[in-house]
Amino acid sequence: MTAADRLVDVTERPVTLLQKGALLEYFSLSEIAYKRIKDAILKHEIVPGQRLSHEELVLRLKISQTPIREALSRLAQEGYVTRLTNRGYRVSEMTAAEVAELFDVRHALESHCLNEAIQKITADGLSALEGNIKSYKKAIAGNAALIDRYLINKNFHMIIAEIAGNRAIARILDDACEKLVLKRRIEGVSHGGFVISREHSEILKAIKRKDVKKSQDLMRIHLDGVKGTLLKQIETRAQVARSR
Repeated sequence: MTAADRLVDVTERPVTLLQKGALLEYFSLSEIAYKRIKDAILKHEIVPGQRLSHEELVLRLKISQTPIREALSRLAQEGYVTRLTNRGYRVSEMTAAEVAELFDVRHALESHCLNEAIQKITADGLSALEGNIKSYKKAIAGNAALIDRYLINKNFHMIIAEIAGNRAIARILDDACEKLVLKRRIEGVSHGGFVISREHSEILKAIKRKDVKKSQDLMRIHLDGVKGTLLKQIETRAQVARSR
């Protein structure tokens, strides 16, 4: 049972204001721990493959063990960490099977989003996409950290999903994109930023022309290119590991 379930379960019975306050504080600490651990993974302060322990996280976050345990359990359910028998947790690494599954999701959802977004696009929506592409080029020119470039890249896709207007689809797509960012090992990786920037620009041109098929074809090529790069990185690391 999660902290949220316990909160609902207990507050269905008569409790004092003090008890309610303690429950809310507990739930809040669990949420804070969740966000801080996830943020540390995002910033690669904690990297895929790294082991985690409750004790280390207590010292790092200055939060007690119980909320941290709840946070780790939630992150495990979402696939960001893996529980090790009697040995704490490990930050999950991307597998080839997961890459294939996530890109299947992205292909289907992003094709749908393009169709819907092109019907609904406004000047503000086009401006947001243009602004994202400019930010991306600026990040490349300024040699910004890879993780920052990944997030700008992700936002290009999420802007299209938001314009499409289906919040449920946007949430699923955001989760798929986020996993590809958080669980990707970036050390020694070349980002290929200029290629991605050019492909985003071509997709935007098709959107401006309201050419649904062309935009979908370009998106498919774009996603297949990123997928292929990820799979090659995973296979290279697997070969290195096998040779040790």
